Amino acid sequence: MCWFAQPVFGAADPTSPADRATATVAAATSSSPAPSTDLPTDWIDPDTGHRVVRLSREDNTQSLYFNQNPFTPDGTRLIATVPDGIETINLKTGEIKKVTLGKAPTQRVDTHDSTPAEERLGHYVVGRKTPTVYFTRGYDVLATNLDTGATRKITTLPEELFWGSGFTVNSDETLLVGAGDAENGPLGAIGPKWTGNQALGARMDALVPMVLYSIDIKTGEIKKFFRAEHDWLNHVQFSPTDPTLLMFCHEGNWGQVDRVWTMRVVPESYTVQLGDTLDKIAAAHGTYAGMVKYTSKLTSDTLTPGQKILLPPGPPRLMHQRTMQGEIAGHEFWGADGEHAWYDLQTPQGRVFWLGAMDLKTGKHLRFTLPKNEWSVHYNVSPDGKLFAGDGGGPNSVARGDNGQWIYLFTPDYSSPTTVKGANDEDVPVYTFKAERLVNLAKHDYGLEPNVMFSPDMKWIIFRCNMLGAAHGSQVLAVEIAKAKN
Repeated sequence: MCWFAQPVFGAADPTSPADRATATVAAATSSSPAPSTDLPTDWIDPDTGHRVVRLSREDNTQSLYFNQNPFTPDGTRLIATVPDGIETINLKTGEIKKVTLGKAPTQRVDTHDSTPAEERLGHYVVGRKTPTVYFTRGYDVLATNLDTGATRKITTLPEELFWGSGFTVNSDETLLVGAGDAENGPLGAIGPKWTGNQALGARMDALVPMVLYSIDIKTGEIKKFFRAEHDWLNHVQFSPTDPTLLMFCHEGNWGQVDRVWTMRVVPESYTVQLGDTLDKIAAAHGTYAGMVKYTSKLTSDTLTPGQKILLPPGPPRLMHQRTMQGEIAGHEFWGADGEHAWYDLQTPQGRVFWLGAMDLKTGKHLRFTLPKNEWSVHYNVSPDGKLFAGDGGGPNSVARGDNGQWIYLFTPDYSSPTTVKGANDEDVPVYTFKAERLVNLAKHDYGLEPNVMFSPDMKWIIFRCNMLGAAHGSQVLAVEIAKAKN
């Protein structure tokens, strides 16, 4: 994929990157509803020598969370939100098109957006098989084809599921999965009662029972398939390659939770044996008797030997086991090959920094070591798995690093590995990164997390930021990985 396609440039010099960018952003501005005409559209970061392009044309445009797929399958468009809806940004032409109308909430970690549920857009994610964006408008779950603009209603969420985790869609686009309350009630899982990071402790102490649930994209059927009596479930994300494998987290204060888990989402058939009870079967399979009864649609607790029932999906598999007081692991994400689960790791928090991973086939772990000022709120990996990116951290972020407010490119160095002891006496190989600063974020307020992601052609890193001025809110930018030519 070429970031800026030649046909939109008119008489611009095709050998000049600056002219090509200027022509493209002009085309994008002409199709945008509320242009920010006083902001730059293309510049060279004076501290790094890398070219930065502003993809958005409207104030308070936000790209998606770092582990939610925003790209169409052909890699030509990404979705973003603006205050009055969802739009696509064409990565070849710069064209911006409105997809749907509604009120998109502000995505800051230090505040709770007060948009009423009935007017709220949310749960956005793009399919990997078709050019479809899945989202909610109010309580309705919708799917819009980004080629035709056709929108269809899939189902309507009940109250207890509305305020939970955003959707993930599996690789064959047969299922959506989210997290929400186990039942409707006064507490609410992640609703207006809980305000950003300030509520982490109170939210954990409330012990709200939660569920993971699936939505059949074709029929709209909703199934609650995993129940957690005390754990706060969040950050659901399907494997990019395996349509039955889900990663999720136990949210909360990271030092108090084993956070990163995977599980299968397809029920398993089981034949009742002599002496079996619902409690016995549930205990043997790491679940609850009520979930066995719910999954199998049983109307009685009585079981008969030889009877065929369905076991709930699972049990969950832990990706990283903590070994010391204050150790944290989180902000998990998939490798593009679906074979590795990656996560930020600190042993302990704020002192020793790593990017860790588990190989799901072997169960073995690996780590990359990082100095404090190269730690990032979020990391991401390129589609070919050869490069990593980070979005740095502000003065109130976990690491509180010295001069750590940068967009980083990390190139792995496997030449001189060392080892460190992990859980169960595992010898974990440790590698290093060669870090390069791409964008200076000294003027960025990290209350809005940048959420780095690689463009599908691996030539750009896309992120959101507010460093162009508080009056303009969030803008979506892209920095070119190759250094600009003089």
